[in-house]
Amino acid sequence: MKKIQVLEEKISKVIDKIKALTKENEAFNKKMSGLKEELAEKADELKAVKKDLGSVDKLKSEIKRLNNERDTVRSQVEKLLKELESVEL
Repeated sequence: MKKIQVLEEKISKVIDKIKALTKENEAFNKKMSGLKEELAEKADELKAVKKDLGSVDKLKSEIKRLNNERDTVRSQVEKLLKELESVEL
């Protein structure tokens, strides 16, 4: 009889441990699901940032082109002004 009682206690402990591990597993799965959602959101944010970065690069190129064009126009205007100054009216 004593052996059966000891066996019952051990089985009861095993069942309690299984229940605890099942709850822990459910909590981990829930947390993992949340982390996967967060990762997907961050991936979307990263995609948006990369797109914005591409736009920034295009804008930098456009600014550089416009600055070069401005410098060319400035040089032409300065040249024309010098020619006008050299001509006596």
